[in-house]
Amino acid sequence: MSEYGDAPVSLGVFVLFWDEYMTYQYLPIKVPECGRSQMPERLAFASKLVAAAWEEEDRRGNDWSHVYVTAKRGFATPGNPLNRPGWHADGFGTPDINYVWTDRYPTLFAIQPFENISTDHIDSIQQFTDQVDEAALTTYADRELLRLDPYVIHAAPEIPEPGGERSFFKVSFSNDRYDLLGNAHNYLLDYSWLMYPRGFVRNDPARAGRDSVTAG
Repeated sequence: MSEYGDAPVSLGVFVLFWDEYMTYQYLPIKVPECGRSQMPERLAFASKLVAAAWEEEDRRGNDWSHVYVTAKRGFATPGNPLNRPGWHADGFGTPDINYVWTDRYPTLFAIQPFENISTDHIDSIQQFTDQVDEAALTTYADRELLRLDPYVIHAAPEIPEPGGERSFFKVSFSNDRYDLLGNAHNYLLDYSWLMYPRGFVRNDPARAGRDSVTAG
């Protein structure tokens, strides 16, 4: 049984060639409503990375109903790393799996024991923050693709002055809809979801309080 403070699993280094700034947040590329997956041509530069993550899930015997990609490239500055700050676990309280990749200013990981963590998505953020041991913090190489289960505790880095361009890519596997306002819509897929307000404070970026509402 996993405990909070797990290390991510590396799938190796992937070189992605970004030619523009962009923001796609939790763009569905596979949903049960459609027979096959579809990813916009604009994101084709990451197709090998997405395939590697998908193949790893297949190898582990995981058949997910929903797959999402997040792609962000912009100018990161102190206080704005282009990802939400704070210590958290992606997929908190769920079995969801996320693969993350950055090309600069690497994600911080707290690989250490955490004790008596609440199941509440807000309380747990403060508990992770209070218990993080600065000596246990780890980063990985730029452009390394990392598999995160819901027990990997991490945070966006502090960006030094004056800042600089930063790219971030994530592939998320779930059996739930990520149906929050602000998440991207894939017009190559034929689906229609009622979208729900995003909580201001949350642990898992896809589920605020139970951020995603599963279709009934």
